[in-house]
Amino acid sequence: MTAPAGVARRVGVRLWTLVLWLTVAGCAVWALVRGIGFDTRTPFAQLVSFTPYVAAFSLVPVVAAGVTRRWRVLVAALAVAALFGAFVVPRVLPSGSPSGGTRLRVMAFNTKIGAGSVSSLAALVRRASPDVLTVQELTPEWAAEFSALGLFPYSALRALPGASGTGIWAKYPLTDARTVDSRTGFDQTRATLRGPRVIDVISAHPRPPIFKPEEFGSVSRWTEDLSRLPGASTSGAVRVMAGDFNASLDHSPFRKLVDTGYVDAAAEVGKGLVPTWPMNGNKAPPVTLDHVLVDSRGDASSFNAYTIPGSDHRAIVADLIIRSE
Repeated sequence: MTAPAGVARRVGVRLWTLVLWLTVAGCAVWALVRGIGFDTRTPFAQLVSFTPYVAAFSLVPVVAAGVTRRWRVLVAALAVAALFGAFVVPRVLPSGSPSGGTRLRVMAFNTKIGAGSVSSLAALVRRASPDVLTVQELTPEWAAEFSALGLFPYSALRALPGASGTGIWAKYPLTDARTVDSRTGFDQTRATLRGPRVIDVISAHPRPPIFKPEEFGSVSRWTEDLSRLPGASTSGAVRVMAGDFNASLDHSPFRKLVDTGYVDAAAEVGKGLVPTWPMNGNKAPPVTLDHVLVDSRGDASSFNAYTIPGSDHRAIVADLIIRSE
């Protein structure tokens, strides 16, 4: 090998090592942001939903460093990948079979400001036969068309123009209908379901973490809406929240809510990475923003998501088992 060739090779090796280190460092920064919950400002609030994709990508420097025998890089890359694994892997591991109790089938659907197909959602309702349906971005026109089908005998609706309306339809009587105390204009319908078990049902739809230049990167209205959702309860009516939370399990404000004692139905059955938005041909990688939560007196036995024409959200269906009192 000539001297110039040897120099070129050494330079190439160093550049490759530098690229690997920079890749590992970038993944490490992402993991740090996610891990410490530094996601309540733009752009982190918007980006952290894509953590599962970065977790998969973090394996690339592991393989590359191993193949090229960059042992120090390999050790660092393995540490970062392990951290991502701790964040993501539990969502694909079922928690085990739930104990016996009362079954409650819950469906949730965001209409995309009334654009979601009423007939397609109705067909899914007929097939799945949910006990309760929560709807977000419920417009007066969509609510009227769906209600006219007579699929549910009871409802508590707060239909509004635009994206802020929500509603609940149910097989059993709904009483004490009201909205979650929100100061951001997003009404989140809440009612008591009087069925085989008394259930406190909430059609969840916090405001999305949209960047407002005048707020200097703050997404305070999003965090405020999430903070106003009630924590899990261990007495009284069993609490169930279902809908478009505009947050994934990688968002610290949502994790804080879940950590009050909720079970995320999808994660409970090993489907916590099933994407729910955007599902309308948008080029953005789909993420998991729609959830069914039940307090610690319930478990999940199944979870599925269904594409509905016209909406950018998938309808979700979860089977909950409310343990005997």
